[in-house]
Amino acid sequence: MVAVNTEPRSGLYLPPVARYLMGAGAVLAPLLVAVGVALNLDIAGTTNTAIAQQVADNLGDYRTQAWLTAVSALLWVPAVLTAGRVARWNSPRLGLTGTVLAFGMAIPIGLDTEALAYVALKNGVPMPVTVAMMDTADNTPHWSVFFVFFAGLIGLILLGVAILRGHAAPPWAGVALILAAVAVPVSWFAGSGIAVLVSWLVLAAGFAGCAQALITHREA
Repeated sequence: MVAVNTEPRSGLYLPPVARYLMGAGAVLAPLLVAVGVALNLDIAGTTNTAIAQQVADNLGDYRTQAWLTAVSALLWVPAVLTAGRVARWNSPRLGLTGTVLAFGMAIPIGLDTEALAYVALKNGVPMPVTVAMMDTADNTPHWSVFFVFFAGLIGLILLGVAILRGHAAPPWAGVALILAAVAVPVSWFAGSGIAVLVSWLVLAAGFAGCAQALITHREA
């Protein structure tokens, strides 16, 4: 069993309320993504035609998905700050690098083709035209999107390594961050909705470990 270092640490003091709020945000950000995935298990890895048809069949349900996405995006900043603060306690350089890169997960960039399908179909655009619009959006170069997203995944790996090196949080939290950073893109490209869901739940567990460490440690 690896001991967690709980000695007082210097740095910007966070009052208990702030730590609880940041911890809650850290858990909810990936967890809300997991809930959204659970509501749309059949979408991962499918064609735009299948996605558009599913959106058309469940047009009234998209608002729930949109709200989950919006709230999750809002909470990613405190989530990354929580993991980054914990990682920097005993591994400051690696933790800081990981924090900066992990903000790639918090930047809502890129075009959501599912949202595009919802807007088009809700306004009476024919299905073939909607699918053509989605295909066009997918074919538009999004190198910046991929760069920022994968930078965020690398940041999660670095945060996990920093946590493991510094023993600032339970070791399983660091392991979960590393595993999730690999599993999220692999599961999506594999087209398995269950695997995508599990990968985001693992990420939520990693952030939960960081939240626990942030809430329970003694401030200097």
